[in-house]
Amino acid sequence: MARGKAMVMAATLLAGLGGSACGAADMGRFDGKWDVTLACPKGPDGVQPFTWEFRAEVKDSVLHGEHGTAGQPAWMSLEGSIGDDGVADLLAKKLTGLDDYNLSHAGRGVPWQHPVTARFEAAHGKGHWLGPRTCDFTFERVKP
Repeated sequence: MARGKAMVMAATLLAGLGGSACGAADMGRFDGKWDVTLACPKGPDGVQPFTWEFRAEVKDSVLHGEHGTAGQPAWMSLEGSIGDDGVADLLAKKLTGLDDYNLSHAGRGVPWQHPVTARFEAAHGKGHWLGPRTCDFTFERVKP
């Protein structure tokens, strides 16, 4: 009887380790460098469309990328986690650039932030932020 309990406990422990090993293997499957493009169409108030391109890095399933120079107008950071299923909850924090490109013609250097929903696959991803002007993100994995 004691031997039977020990075998059940060992099998349970091994099953648990096997599940953890699979989870660990999946962790970081999106890790690496990604080219990011942010495209914002002409705004409903007539502000101009723009496109920003920058590089992001994913490490341990956490994405971080920046466009421009931190603390300066037309800067943006994009950060957040990517789940094992490829669904990402990101946050874009930015300082506005030229007022011709900002909703309501907001001045330069005004802080904004937008939640970004995205979905990643092995080599690419897509996402967007919603607001008065929906802007789209595309992600392309950089080949090593």
